[in-house]
Amino acid sequence: MSTTPTAYRPAQIILHWVVFGAIWVQWLFNEPMKRTIEAMQTNATPAGNDMTMALVHVSFGSIIFLAVLARLYLRYRYGAPGHAPGTSAAQAKVATVVHWSLYATLIGMVITGGMTWNGVADLGYVHWLLNIVLFALITAHAAAAIFNQFVRKDGTLRRMIPARAK
Repeated sequence: MSTTPTAYRPAQIILHWVVFGAIWVQWLFNEPMKRTIEAMQTNATPAGNDMTMALVHVSFGSIIFLAVLARLYLRYRYGAPGHAPGTSAAQAKVATVVHWSLYATLIGMVITGGMTWNGVADLGYVHWLLNIVLFALITAHAAAAIFNQFVRKDGTLRRMIPARAK
């Protein structure tokens, strides 16, 4: 692509919010998933609705994986808008590192979770560590977006709100 786009494509925005929502579902279904994995590893039967909730966790993990791959494809195919006007070189570098780290962490979580779920390797501890990294990255990402929107007043949030993106 020869020019940098001035806005995100609607599909990029929708996929951003799909990943956001799916991450919240993952966090809500974390405990039943852990109990189900523990039961499976000891050849026990998962208690109550734990298996059903674990399957929801697995399904939403798959949704995250596909949505992240789609976002990466769209970013490769169509690019992404540059940083807001007035962004310093240091801020732009940090934002870029955080964005790519989010992609990598999400993919890493799906891989480690999938390998643990399928009994390929017990990577639950690595998955848990990546969850902490993900939480920190999301916190930094959201804090920067809110800061840019309301302190710098650069329209950052407007770029990712579907009805307002232009």
